[in-house]
Amino acid sequence: MIAVRYCSKSGNTKKVAKMIAEKLGVEAASIEEPLPDQVDKLYLGGAVHGKMYSDLRKYAEKIDPSQVSEVFMFGTSGGAFSIKTEFTKALSKSGVKIGDGSLFLHGFAPKIKADLNDKQIQELTDFVEATK
Repeated sequence: MIAVRYCSKSGNTKKVAKMIAEKLGVEAASIEEPLPDQVDKLYLGGAVHGKMYSDLRKYAEKIDPSQVSEVFMFGTSGGAFSIKTEFTKALSKSGVKIGDGSLFLHGFAPKIKADLNDKQIQELTDFVEATK
């Protein structure tokens, strides 16, 4: 089973999560929604607002590797910043396998809504195709 979960304050990461989920043929949900009993691939996303949200970090640190086989990271940010390093560190604490692919899109902020350009849509499509 494939699952998509996100932590989004302004709605930008949620929009990206829904686009990923649509391409995978599943529903995206907030990290507040429990995962199914067994997940082969979890697409997990968050945003950068100075740093990684503590809710997302705590969630990533507590993923049960006996429940989730592999995690693929994605995220949004206003600038060229990425939470990939913090994300990887948090996931490593859980012991879950971190997938080879990741997607971090830039140019979004709370007052800049996620209207993906053609290049970003292609990056998202390539990410999904490479990891599904």
